[in-house]
Amino acid sequence: MRAMRGLIALFAGFAALWPASPVSAADQVKIAYIGGTADVGFYIADAKGYLKAEGIEAQFIVFDSSARMVAPLATGEIDVGSGAINAGTYNAFERGISLRAVADKARNQGVYSYQAVVVRKDLWDSGAVRSLKDLKGRKFAMTANGANEAAVMDESLRKVGLASSDVDTTLLSMPQQVAAYSSKALDASILPEPFLSSAIAQGTVVSMVPISQLREDDVSGVIVYGDHFIKSRPDVARKVMKAYIRGLRDYVDALKDARLAGSGADEIIDIIARYSTVKDKAVLARIIPHYVDPDGKVGVESLRKDLAFYKQAGLVRGDVSIEQVIDTSFVDAAVKELGPYRPKK
Repeated sequence: MRAMRGLIALFAGFAALWPASPVSAADQVKIAYIGGTADVGFYIADAKGYLKAEGIEAQFIVFDSSARMVAPLATGEIDVGSGAINAGTYNAFERGISLRAVADKARNQGVYSYQAVVVRKDLWDSGAVRSLKDLKGRKFAMTANGANEAAVMDESLRKVGLASSDVDTTLLSMPQQVAAYSSKALDASILPEPFLSSAIAQGTVVSMVPISQLREDDVSGVIVYGDHFIKSRPDVARKVMKAYIRGLRDYVDALKDARLAGSGADEIIDIIARYSTVKDKAVLARIIPHYVDPDGKVGVESLRKDLAFYKQAGLVRGDVSIEQVIDTSFVDAAVKELGPYRPKK
């Protein structure tokens, strides 16, 4: 017995001297986002541990616009961007700054049209403005000339016999637009949630037409990977996408009747309130949520229409194509591993 105890002690001593196996360090990934409700896929992936399960430690960095993400994405200062593909993105590509749209983020589809053309309420009530045709000569606000909203409006105005030049366009941020309606300095614009519901509740605007009625399946946001991230850490990029897709699916499950009222909605609303700039849960339960493809597929046709407008308007002069800026391989790999989306019953 004494000999056995001696052997055990001897082996214990050897074990103490033997170096412990190193614990695998988490992969650090820097994710840039605006902080709106449409960044929900990453909010859920972080809050519910999907990123952690893939060995990812995410650092979220707030930007005031997606345009400011371009340079740090190109240099590798940040890895992932949550924003939009606009004229500036294509021009950056022409300058050798390579970014790739890798997954869906937000779109207007059917009743889930979180953006709408709104008109000042007194103009609506008087009958002065009741359709897009009535916007001729009116003061119309946008946040940027070379973005999706400009492409959608140009396309829609052409359908009613007008051109973009027939509308008096001014550039204003969303908060500035809401304030301008109160002072009657603005006639119409495209407002997204939560500004849309807020302005309607204030009694300053009326929702004239949802964007999904002007262009069904209109893509307003995408997830972007920097070329540096794709080439230097492709395995990590795939893991990030898998976690993101899981987050998207939880979000889509929570959609019901044009609200966040489906399976797990209370939890999703709580997560959005914790991560986004919209902290009021009652507001989140009331607004029209955006739609997103639960398999993360990028809406190519919508982006193709936008690019055609940018080129026609002289905002993009190069020969860059949609195919050059989209990379579906990460979504494809995630869906292959997870299987196609199946809604919760």
